[in-house]
Amino acid sequence: MDITEEEKNLIRQKVEKLKNSRFKQQTLPAWRPIPSFRSTMITFTVFGVIFLGLGVLLYIMSDQIQEVGVQNYDDDALCKNANGTPKPTCTIDFWVNDTIKAPVYIYYQLDNFYQNHRRYVKSRSFNQLKGDWLTVDKLSDCDPIKKVSDLSDNQKYNLKKVKMTDMDAPAVPCGLVAKSYFNDTYLLADPDGKNITINDVNIAWESDRQYKFKNIQNPPDGKTYQDVQWINMEDEHFIVWMRTAGLPNFRKLWGKIERDLTPGRYAVQIANNYDVNGFEGNKSFVLSTTNALGGKNYFLAICYIVVGSLCLVFAIIFLVAFLKKRKDINRRTE
Repeated sequence: MDITEEEKNLIRQKVEKLKNSRFKQQTLPAWRPIPSFRSTMITFTVFGVIFLGLGVLLYIMSDQIQEVGVQNYDDDALCKNANGTPKPTCTIDFWVNDTIKAPVYIYYQLDNFYQNHRRYVKSRSFNQLKGDWLTVDKLSDCDPIKKVSDLSDNQKYNLKKVKMTDMDAPAVPCGLVAKSYFNDTYLLADPDGKNITINDVNIAWESDRQYKFKNIQNPPDGKTYQDVQWINMEDEHFIVWMRTAGLPNFRKLWGKIERDLTPGRYAVQIANNYDVNGFEGNKSFVLSTTNALGGKNYFLAICYIVVGSLCLVFAIIFLVAFLKKRKDINRRTE
């Protein structure tokens, strides 16, 4: 459609009007606060009181969380042979001094394990974990653990406990994260020697259970997932492990106890399978309660206290400077 000269001029006028608008030229009314001693002091004081109050509150909440357990049991003499090698199973006693109200959460803790390393985090196949059968040539994301031959000797058995003979078959699941799966297990006995029921249902995120981890749905040659997998990919302990930690010292949920723990001497029987010597780490068994913000963690509370204290220090500095300046002004006017 042709545009007349008059319409073109009208368009040009509208464009020029937009170019010269107050918004375009940044000449709209603006508020430019000029900080003064008084306003700065008030701001730092308010933020200091708020942050300090939150920090103290968080510290008290963390302090109310009850924790007991066995620290660094890999170094405990009860879990080592005479030659220093780890025992396959060991039993360690520990004391509960005060009643711990249910629910009580069981965690394993690993120290000096860097699950946040870039190559480690990327070493997995999301499609395979969702249940798709993939050949080795489609498992480049899992490098360097792609074949059965890349797994540890004790992982070369399928779920039927039959040793896999085809070393060139795809590892299911593949990747460094899956291969390094934490496989210690625990049995807990109360002061009367009775086993305590540990619930491991719903310990993983619901979204992970429903959408991200499934056993192989379409295995080849009439096989079942039990023939090709070395671990159950719907096992919640495995799902929890696959959600990598951001720091080298971390805890992961292993189960929960849905009864109160009364004071007394408890015993934990440990299947001491997981080797921590390769990364010079330690492993611990922890029983803990939680609050609205999770487990015991003083770091956030200390951060708030430090920031709040700094704000109050700056407020005092500005107050001193303000009083000094006012004194100088009064002296000059006399």
